[in-house]
Amino acid sequence: MPKAAKGGQYERLFCKEISLWWTGGERDDVFWRSAQSGGRATQRMKKGLKTHGSYGDIAAVDPIGEPLIKFATIELKRGNTHGAAADLLEIRRTKKERPFEKSINQAIKSAEQAGSWGWLLIVRRDAREAVLYMPMNIYGMLNSTGSAFTPRIVYKMKINQPADAAPKKMQFVGVHLADFLRRVSPIEIIQHMKGLE
Repeated sequence: MPKAAKGGQYERLFCKEISLWWTGGERDDVFWRSAQSGGRATQRMKKGLKTHGSYGDIAAVDPIGEPLIKFATIELKRGNTHGAAADLLEIRRTKKERPFEKSINQAIKSAEQAGSWGWLLIVRRDAREAVLYMPMNIYGMLNSTGSAFTPRIVYKMKINQPADAAPKKMQFVGVHLADFLRRVSPIEIIQHMKGLE
């Protein structure tokens, strides 16, 4: 199966899964792939134009999903070409942006453009569990109100930036996507967003 087809299929399945999670199993149509997986928003941003609800890979196609998208812009990566978080430790240091760093930087940029509180990067490598990565501020916020999940791994390191810019210090955590969906309540996210507005 071609890379784009595999990624598109995963995005569609993920949208149904996250819609069911968000609605307590009642609906599978609240979230869908954003236009060109965020490409439309990126192109319009180059012209100084905003594009409501089109940042990242996932958009809320029903207003009830807006709190999640405002809370965190979601980027999905399917397959092995995007690297792995372990690469940041195992591959020799370089000044060039490595594949996994590129994925993180894309998630950060999408969140900044969207004006979201943070970002979620979900990586599903071939024949592996889906892993969700989030910045420490999102993890701390969720853990402060009872979600109480322990991350599988915590990263504190410098991340290479595009165009050979100086590396940026970052802290982010990784958890299995299934654990996140089981332990984090959509109601908590909605309450957080009410507190932030």
